Amino acid sequence: MELRHLRYFIAVAEELNFSRAAERLNVSQPPLSRQIRDLEDELKVKLFERTHQEVKLTVVGSTLLMRARELVREAELLRTGAHQMERKAYEDLQLGYAPAPTAAVISGILNRYHEMAPGSCVTLYDLSLSEILAGIKTKKLHAGLTLRPRAGEMRGVEFEALRRYSVGIICAKSCPLAQLSAIRPSAVPADNLVGYRATEFPEYHSWVARVLGVSKTRVVISQECDGVLSLVAAVESGHSPAVVGEFTTSIAGDRIRYVPFVSKPSFMDVGLLYRKGETAENVKRLISSSLAFKEAFK
Repeated sequence: MELRHLRYFIAVAEELNFSRAAERLNVSQPPLSRQIRDLEDELKVKLFERTHQEVKLTVVGSTLLMRARELVREAELLRTGAHQMERKAYEDLQLGYAPAPTAAVISGILNRYHEMAPGSCVTLYDLSLSEILAGIKTKKLHAGLTLRPRAGEMRGVEFEALRRYSVGIICAKSCPLAQLSAIRPSAVPADNLVGYRATEFPEYHSWVARVLGVSKTRVVISQECDGVLSLVAAVESGHSPAVVGEFTTSIAGDRIRYVPFVSKPSFMDVGLLYRKGETAENVKRLISSSLAFKEAFK
């Protein structure tokens, strides 16, 4: 028995005429009659009394009509519920973010997003750039707020830059370097730095080497940290400087001193990363929210 059999049975029972029921169902009459006979054979009951003048429900048919309507209605509710759950799951925004780079932008973007979609749910994931890229490409994430990926990592994704930050060092206020208004990369002690742990931030050590203009083997992270808060604490304690983007000051505040590079200025773009050709409404809203935030701070 299939739902089709029940729908055909209900149509004939309501019309009490096979021709009108067939027209209503947009089928021809012979297949409709066969489906009703198949249903009667499977149930082993007679549903209709048929004569040349009329079609009538049997007593059993009248009783089963109510149950057939209930079953069809429950099937429709199941279908509707499934579609609603699927739509809700897709509308819930799965957003990866890099904590330090996005500290100054994420709240403003999310505020605008919730203004456009009141009551919508956003799930945030604290991730590295490589993890965000992997999440977007495998569709575990809808988008990410993060640093601009390297050119070779941009296949299948789009990046909308929202803020550009200078690059420099952070150091303790008691450090002699804190008295400088700017610093040359060559003046930074590459063999004695605070930095991020390679296992959590595999791209960080190579990036520091490029910024300082030295080989990766020359870079020595004497104190590795698992996140921006521990990095700021290590620098504040006077251990060593750290090479960072200016956005780190959004988290550190005035606890440390930020000194930008001068002779070879470097920049880091922070923005929205998403799949190329994305059509999901929640991502479109996020893009609009991000662009509105960018425009407000021009």
